[in-house]
Amino acid sequence: MSDTAIEHYWDTLVTPYELWAEPTSARLASAALDLIAPSTGSSVLDVAAGTGALALAAAERGLHVRAIDSSSRMVDRLTERLGSLAGCSAEVMDATKLLYDDDEFDAAFSVLGVMYFGPATMTALTEMVRVVRPGGVIGVVHWARPVGGGPMFLPLARAVERLDDPEVGTLEIPVTTAYLEGPEVEEALRGAGCTDVQSETAVVDSPTPAPETFLAELDPFFGMFPQYRAAVARHPDRFRALVAEEVRLVERGENGHPVAHANIAYGRVSH
Repeated sequence: MSDTAIEHYWDTLVTPYELWAEPTSARLASAALDLIAPSTGSSVLDVAAGTGALALAAAERGLHVRAIDSSSRMVDRLTERLGSLAGCSAEVMDATKLLYDDDEFDAAFSVLGVMYFGPATMTALTEMVRVVRPGGVIGVVHWARPVGGGPMFLPLARAVERLDDPEVGTLEIPVTTAYLEGPEVEEALRGAGCTDVQSETAVVDSPTPAPETFLAELDPFFGMFPQYRAAVARHPDRFRALVAEEVRLVERGENGHPVAHANIAYGRVSH
């Protein structure tokens, strides 16, 4: 997809994202805040904030949060949720061209955000470093396994494979980026100018819809895959049955587990 198409795609996901993706992001955001522990009253930037998993958790801890995202509808929803919290706001902004002054924040975070940016990842990280004061902290959270968007995609890929229809093909879940292992995420932060970089792995519950409603609830997420669209069109009943069966297997722990594995990496700004 083009950058414009991707932004429009995220505009369509506000409700399902908040319902089914944010619970996982929120648990990871809380783990990152626990680990890094910004002091009360610190100014924090949340980059690629989505519906606000980290921004809301940080605001609840007494931090002054500014959040940005490229999706205007995500920002509208986050603005609504932040309400009148003092020192907290959200706005549409390009993460690779932050409209903030140098050294403006005490910390900057991105939870399941900028590490998706491919070749632009380093630009976004460098921008985060630029706007954080010397001695401040940069923290990023990213998948520790190449599942392209969390455990919800695994039953889908397995069901597509079981159709064994050449006209549908195989659902190749895109690897999120080259930065998957903890040391690789650490190296990205070092490359952006951070020092004292370290990381920890977090494992959190990742709730998904019930088997019977799995496809209906997550259809907006899956619509980006042509193989999914072909499977629904060519084998609607069988495909839904196979997906439900795969979800039940995951729920029972027989073919994966409904948990998310992520790396939390963080480092100090030294410029």
